[in-house]
Amino acid sequence: MDIREGLTFDDVLLVPKFSDVSSRSETDLSTQLSRNI
Repeated sequence: MDIREGLTFDDVLLVPKFSDVSSRSETDLSTQLSRNI
């Protein structure tokens, strides 16, 4: 039997820290899901 490890949102803790970004408009959150969409 092959049991793989998985995580959910309850298993991850994101801790906020200081950032050198001077404006929220400078950030780029774009991503490419697939070339075939």
